[in-house]
Amino acid sequence: MDRDLFKEDILENAITQRQKERSERRESLRIKKEEQEKKAAAAAERAKKRRKLMLIVIGVVIVAGLVFGRAVYRIVELKKEKAAAEARLEELQERLAQLENELTRVTSDEYIEQQARTHLRMIYPGETVYIIVPPEESSANNAGQ
Repeated sequence: MDRDLFKEDILENAITQRQKERSERRESLRIKKEEQEKKAAAAAERAKKRRKLMLIVIGVVIVAGLVFGRAVYRIVELKKEKAAAEARLEELQERLAQLENELTRVTSDEYIEQQARTHLRMIYPGETVYIIVPPEESSANNAGQ
């Protein structure tokens, strides 16, 4: 009977040992699973932070691009305006030179004398003016009288 008890004790010890091993394995698996879940949660948190950071960086880049693009556009527009103003200045300087030449010409004594003689039919004292009427005008004048 002792032998049977001994066998039963051995069997119970073996069963208990197996149950302990199973419990330890389950506990170890549970701990590993919790660690993996913690790692996954930490990785997810890091990924979320990275996404946030990337969105902020992208936003800053877009805003900087818009500001820079607007500045470049404004510079291009100002260069166009400058070129147009320079072209207009050149035209006005040419026109000024023409007007100065004309002013010099029309203020000369020769030009004034010529205008007085041709348009105002003025003469110097002692000069005689002869007006030659073309034949067509003389016959038209005679017909009207």
